[in-house]
Amino acid sequence: MPGASLVPARTIGEVFAMVEGGSADLGVVPFMNSLEGPVGETVDSLATRNVRISAVLEMRIVLCFAKRGTPRVVYSHPHAIAQARRLLSSLGAQVVYTNSTAEAVKAFETCTDCGVLASPRALVGFEAQCGVEDAESYTRFAVISPAGSGGGRYAALIFAVPNTPGSLYRALEPIAAAGVNMSLIYSRPTRLSPWDYFFLVELEVGDGLDGLVSALRGRTTLLKVVGRYDVVRL
Repeated sequence: MPGASLVPARTIGEVFAMVEGGSADLGVVPFMNSLEGPVGETVDSLATRNVRISAVLEMRIVLCFAKRGTPRVVYSHPHAIAQARRLLSSLGAQVVYTNSTAEAVKAFETCTDCGVLASPRALVGFEAQCGVEDAESYTRFAVISPAGSGGGRYAALIFAVPNTPGSLYRALEPIAAAGVNMSLIYSRPTRLSPWDYFFLVELEVGDGLDGLVSALRGRTTLLKVVGRYDVVRL
């Protein structure tokens, strides 16, 4: 947003807390990656906090690797590590997870016999090999706000169903009957009890969401619309 002030946060949870608490008007968090799927901490926060997705930004991700000496440890964020498994396997180094790739670069600046995975921009000034991700990679970042947006091509819903035969099928049946394309389905532990799950779905629903939500509500034990948005490719 023109004129906006940028406020850093150490974790995804902190971003959600700042937006929900009113100390930030909007937040930007990683939502899903084309190689690694949805980001668990973001999905958990969407399920439990009074914050919604208002837009989604899609970016091509390029990872670079820099090293000092012969790396015995490599620093990076878990999702970056997961996108460069072939490189890390060839190195045989210990992986040290950080809250962000920027934090990883800070650790790399003072270490010896180490390496770091980060973006080209984060490694400006260092000799680095870029394009080390396992395959072409894209990440979608969610713009979150207290109210969300009024519309968009996509809708993201989180729901739970009884642990009985056919309950997930019955919950998804109205989506198929309405001719709505489901572009994502993802199961995630609720953390309320062992082996208890909720589901995140992304629907290309356009303007027909209200009737679909009404049809789903009687077939689920929990149902929450966590976003209406368009995907903007940067």
